[in-house]
Amino acid sequence: MDSQSAADVHGVPETPSMIAQRSDTSDMRTPRSNLGYGEGDQVWTPSETYGYRRCTIVSMNGSDSFLVECRDDENPAQGGQYSVRPAEVKPYYDYGPEKTWADNTEMVHLDDANILHNIRKRYYRDEIYTYTANVLLAINPYKSIPGLYTPEKIAEYRGRSPGMLPPHPYAIADTAYRQQLREKDKKNQALVISGESGAGKTETAKHTMQYLTQVSRTDAAHGGRIQERIINSNPILESFGNASTVRNSNSSRFGKYNEMYFDAVGSLMCAGIKTYLLESSRVVHQQPGERNFHVFYEMLAGLDPDDLDQLQLENCHPYKLLYADGSQPLEQDSPQMMREREKFSELRRAMATFVSQEEQMEFWEVIAALIHLGEVEFVDLTGGQGEQPLGSPTPRTPCASPGPGGSPTDAPDTDVQPKVEVHEDSQDALDQAAELLDISRLSLEQALKFKEMRIPGRPVILSPRSQAQAMQTLQSIIKILYKRLFDEIVRKINESSAGRSDTAPSERFNSIGTLDIYGFERLQTNSFEQLCINLANERLQQFFIEEVLEAEQRVYAEEGLDIPRVKLPDNRPVVNSIESITVILDEHSLRARKGLVRENDADNKFCEHVHRDHIKDPRHNSGPVLPLKMSSSAARAGNAMRLHDGFQIRHYAGDVSYTTKGWIEKNSDALVPEVEGLLCDTKKNLTSRLSEPNNVNAASTNNSVSQKYLGNLNDLLATLQRCHVHYIRCFNPNDKREPGHFIQKYVLEQVKNCGTEELVKIMHYGYPNRCMLGELRQRFTEMLPPDFARYRDREFMLGLMLAFEIDESQWTIGTRRLFLKAGQLRVLENMRDVGSMASKEIIKKIRMQFARRKVRSVVKMIAIATWWPKYIRKQRRSNFLRRLRQSLFVFVRLHRWLRKARTSLYGKQPTPPHLKKDFKASAHMGHGCRQQGNGRLICRGFPKAFVALNLYEEPEYPSFLKRDINMRSPIEDNVLKIWQHDTTENVLLHNGSEVLVARFSPKVLCQARAPLGLDDVRRLDVAESSQALPLDDVPHVDWHIPVVTIMCQHRMDKQMFASCDENNDITVWRWHGTDASDPSKIAFRMIGAYVGLGPEEQVLGMCFLSQNVVPRRITDQQGTVLVILRTNPNNKNWLFMQVISIYQGSHYTELIKTVPIHTAQIAAAAADEDLEIHFFEASHTERVLMIGGRHILKFYTVDTRQEGDKSIISLEPVLDVVQEFAEVRDASFTTCLSLPPPTPSIGMLDWVVIGDDAGRLLGWKFNSDDHGNITLDESMSGKFRSNLHTPGVRIRSLIGIYGSSADSHYRHVQNSGLSYSLFLNKVAMEDRCFYSLAEDGKLLVWRMRKEGWKSSPESQLPTMESAQVARADEASMPQAALSGQNVACHASRLLPNILLWYDQRTESFRFCDRRLESKECRAGGA
Repeated sequence: MDSQSAADVHGVPETPSMIAQRSDTSDMRTPRSNLGYGEGDQVWTPSETYGYRRCTIVSMNGSDSFLVECRDDENPAQGGQYSVRPAEVKPYYDYGPEKTWADNTEMVHLDDANILHNIRKRYYRDEIYTYTANVLLAINPYKSIPGLYTPEKIAEYRGRSPGMLPPHPYAIADTAYRQQLREKDKKNQALVISGESGAGKTETAKHTMQYLTQVSRTDAAHGGRIQERIINSNPILESFGNASTVRNSNSSRFGKYNEMYFDAVGSLMCAGIKTYLLESSRVVHQQPGERNFHVFYEMLAGLDPDDLDQLQLENCHPYKLLYADGSQPLEQDSPQMMREREKFSELRRAMATFVSQEEQMEFWEVIAALIHLGEVEFVDLTGGQGEQPLGSPTPRTPCASPGPGGSPTDAPDTDVQPKVEVHEDSQDALDQAAELLDISRLSLEQALKFKEMRIPGRPVILSPRSQAQAMQTLQSIIKILYKRLFDEIVRKINESSAGRSDTAPSERFNSIGTLDIYGFERLQTNSFEQLCINLANERLQQFFIEEVLEAEQRVYAEEGLDIPRVKLPDNRPVVNSIESITVILDEHSLRARKGLVRENDADNKFCEHVHRDHIKDPRHNSGPVLPLKMSSSAARAGNAMRLHDGFQIRHYAGDVSYTTKGWIEKNSDALVPEVEGLLCDTKKNLTSRLSEPNNVNAASTNNSVSQKYLGNLNDLLATLQRCHVHYIRCFNPNDKREPGHFIQKYVLEQVKNCGTEELVKIMHYGYPNRCMLGELRQRFTEMLPPDFARYRDREFMLGLMLAFEIDESQWTIGTRRLFLKAGQLRVLENMRDVGSMASKEIIKKIRMQFARRKVRSVVKMIAIATWWPKYIRKQRRSNFLRRLRQSLFVFVRLHRWLRKARTSLYGKQPTPPHLKKDFKASAHMGHGCRQQGNGRLICRGFPKAFVALNLYEEPEYPSFLKRDINMRSPIEDNVLKIWQHDTTENVLLHNGSEVLVARFSPKVLCQARAPLGLDDVRRLDVAESSQALPLDDVPHVDWHIPVVTIMCQHRMDKQMFASCDENNDITVWRWHGTDASDPSKIAFRMIGAYVGLGPEEQVLGMCFLSQNVVPRRITDQQGTVLVILRTNPNNKNWLFMQVISIYQGSHYTELIKTVPIHTAQIAAAAADEDLEIHFFEASHTERVLMIGGRHILKFYTVDTRQEGDKSIISLEPVLDVVQEFAEVRDASFTTCLSLPPPTPSIGMLDWVVIGDDAGRLLGWKFNSDDHGNITLDESMSGKFRSNLHTPGVRIRSLIGIYGSSADSHYRHVQNSGLSYSLFLNKVAMEDRCFYSLAEDGKLLVWRMRKEGWKSSPESQLPTMESAQVARADEASMPQAALSGQNVACHASRLLPNILLWYDQRTESFRFCDRRLESKECRAGGA
């Protein structure tokens, strides 16, 4: 919006010559620096009395101080000379005695001193309205100004833009009306009218609403009815909601948001009112010099004698509720009494629009009842003892407990004597109040004297109230009834004004809202109501800062304008602190309502809580909440407040001290339940509607006033957020409510506090008016020749401004808008109205200027197009060199670190050991070779053998495909055979303490070139170097290879292993292999680790879980899942299964499942025997976990389930074999093998074979139903019957095989299209054949026949008696290790017909060919 210029104040249109004349002074708009002042200059200096005084600089002491002389035209004696600092001086520009500015942004110097001077001059000229850009400033004149609000004035402002006429609320209202019709999105409009109490907000709101009702396009009949309701609602709300204060004789003691709804053509359709926080405490307490709500005095003055007699009232009686400060009632026929009667007549006429005469009388009856209740007093029966201590006995007298309807209910268990009685002089007043409300007088008195406590199933407990509590209860009844009466009349108004429709008006029409809310208050005594009022003003001030000031600066930034940013105040810390205080208040209110704290102490406890949370250090507190200021003079007088009587808050308008006495009671919006019940049972319609039945039994419910108010305030701000907001700032000229009296200091504080100064700064450096380029072009198209239509909007408006020689300092063009200083849009409008046209010479110059600009743009684009490729090449080269330097730096640092690490590990730079080992020297011993050196191969516990490909000696698979092979035909068998012969496998043996590695080469075996197929035995360093060390290499003296206690292999990725050392450190690693030509190569690469177990825990077993049962969230992050079986250090009766997901550099525990131990195992542990867990493995599908050992065999299912958005792993027990089957209860289960289902059947999942120490084999079949649940098929489970093993001889190994001949895999590889190595890494065991090996060396082959599993005639693994060599004393070896010769066995995947095992007696790796039918298998070893 544009604003009124100086010339327009006098009604004279501004001409281009006047614009040019004023542009001469535009250079003065930049404020001068201190060095720009000179002697004799007039300036503004601060003044304690006037805010600012106009002075003349007499002399200058450099830049340190000025000597100024002040002249006061009104009081010459106040003048004189004094020294001031240059930073305090504000510049003054003499416009002349008659000159004023209708818009503050038009002034030369913009600061608080010049703004104050401008609005003061306008105030004394009865020009009470001033623009600050698009914000209207209004000063209350405290008098009537003729001709300011006439119908003619309404017609004058109708359809005129702001700035075309002098500032007026009608201009703001008209702008809102036209915008809600014109805007494409039909956005709602809102007028926010703010200011201090007494600043004229209510009157301004009435004027804007009056304007909107007059200009709306409503038909006469319908519009007249709506206008009548809107106009008549004002006197009703003023009578019931306004009161006389020390600053305002008609102060609104509530906030209201009036909404007027318009249809698409601008017709007024209906209206509504929302109210906020009525100051209901004013009904029972007023500060000195203030009065109760107007309706009390108007009713007493206006009702006729008969009605007063019916209400049992007298109009000249000094009722305590109305004249508590000792003031006297109005005299009959006094001028003020006559005004009250006129007001009451107006009130009754207005109420007739919404309620009938009978309903009006009910309103007067309720108000009269409140007046009578205010006359009630109580007599203390305790002899002045007041409150008795908790737990003290109370005298008992017979007493009945009244129910909600006034009749006795469950009799109390004891009789209670009251502490107070109604004063005999107040008995009539209580009777009259009960009669007017139509409730039981005895029940009302009972509720005032006793508090009922109801416990379900028990008699009612009566607690006598003290005198203070009885009076507090009475006042609470008066306040809440009046508040509900006010809400009822508002409801009546809204019902009548909303129109007849099932849908809400907000869903059908656009609205213009007018917010008239209480102004900032700082009274002599500030309580809970003032805190809520000031909170609303804080929120509105922050809303103004964010929606107006910050939005203004954002627009400049978006449009690319270089406008200096202005630092804006921030109200959020104060708002957050007040909201936190209300939360504390609610907490203590609920405690008080539940009886958890003494009523006399509730306010103090609340205040102490506020001090604890918000005032950390009272002496150095810089937050928004401060302690009360203690006055020494008041302390000496004996009336000083204590520290915990309240607190102080730093508001944007100044510091305010609050007293917290009575806040707990004021925060409760609940009526006494007994009285609530009485109101529910009354027969009077209005009294019944004032009740809330839900609160009759809600004794412990906290009906918080503060939370309701905060909710309403948030809703209000949300409503404003959805609206286009227009602001009117109202100011008080003085604190005496006198006309023609302007106190500069008093007004200056209001100007600073409302953000006007920041707004003026932003608008002064910026541009108050902005319009979309497209809209302006449509409006001013005719002012330029037709050929300008070919230009874009931006060029067109640029040409327009240049054509009419508008001062370039007064406008600028952004990306989408034209920005103008105040008054410039009006200049264009005037030129358009008079049909101005630019001269041909100027048009020619503009065309030439546009042509030159286009040429310059083309040249610039050509230069950019030429420069850009060079710049890109330069940047690429620079980036490459930078990355190269970074890479070289990292490379050098890594090699330095590697040298230091090797020196630290080996003591010197390691050199490759001698590679030529004479294996032939040991070949004479028989089959294979026995390792020489200091290391002894001792198997401890239960050794296990594993097989993995040696990736170092794997030939490149694609190279074989290029050897004379037709790519269109399948891969030839000879190609696969060549690859198979050239590849080697590694056999890894974990003997309970260390890991030994041997190399198995099929080439020498298949081609019969040498008897050696197993060689290159090494010891694996799992913890330090990741190398496989030759056995005759002695490690560095400080090099300790930890003991490996547990080891396992991944079922689906045969190159992946996990190991656990003696320190319970678990490592997951991927096997690479061994290189006979370079023993220094690393044998494996670590993937992750888990170090979360303590030294007191022991890992008993580990197994992997693959993608079949692992949640996708783990596999997507390249995670590996490992299940650990470990001991419970706190309870020997339980083991733990811990599921861990391991990543590169991190790990996470997914689940910990407890495993109970059988009683036999507990007995063994009690006898100090070792806990033996022989195997812990997953089944073929990994849906079943098997735990086996001495006296223990358990099966658990593995599944995934959904918990919210997360998929987790679950373990559930299926079967405890030792508990269920008595015949195997004393067995020790030694080995386990899981095969694919050997017989295809619906639902069959896994087939598990278990061997025990008695030579038995047990088979277990697991099925899966349609829902994925896993069960044991007991009918197909049990002992293998054709078992040829020697009874009582332990089953050492169950061996799954991967084929029957060397070429078993060829067909699968040819059909799958995979490389041989990928196929072998995932190949599964055969489902219909496996081997079993006993400790006596007996080897059985089991095959699935029609009648079930059958074993072949027994065969014997070959012994190597000729390979016996001298060893250490066998007594030093563990007995368990010496109990059998062949301790670990595994089938080769590279040559499926080969079995690999470890011979414990000869300390040799052995192999044999299963294809031989003789008892003695062909064997070899290392």
